[in-house]
Amino acid sequence: MALVMRVLAGLLLWAAGFAVLYALHGLGCAVGWADVRLGAFTLLSLVLIGTWLAFVGLALAWALAVWRHEELLPQGFLATIGLTSALSGLGGLLFTGAPVLLPAHCL
Repeated sequence: MALVMRVLAGLLLWAAGFAVLYALHGLGCAVGWADVRLGAFTLLSLVLIGTWLAFVGLALAWALAVWRHEELLPQGFLATIGLTSALSGLGGLLFTGAPVLLPAHCL
């Protein structure tokens, strides 16, 4: 089971990041974080951007770990799938999380 988790970790990080960002967006809009200004940003923007960057950092760290440390996954097909999963999760987080950089969140 641990091997399956290591192979799918990149995509699982993407799924967790997407779900957490979606939940924080809904919570922030409902509670009124978009109305609290902190300098040039709103509280909601700072929370979403910080969370997104944290998940991107985790995905990047995992992709680098899989790339550099061959002992994480057995050589061959599983290593290729694990690296593909890690890079796909990182790309997915970058793409699907990028809208947190837009100024309007609660419409």
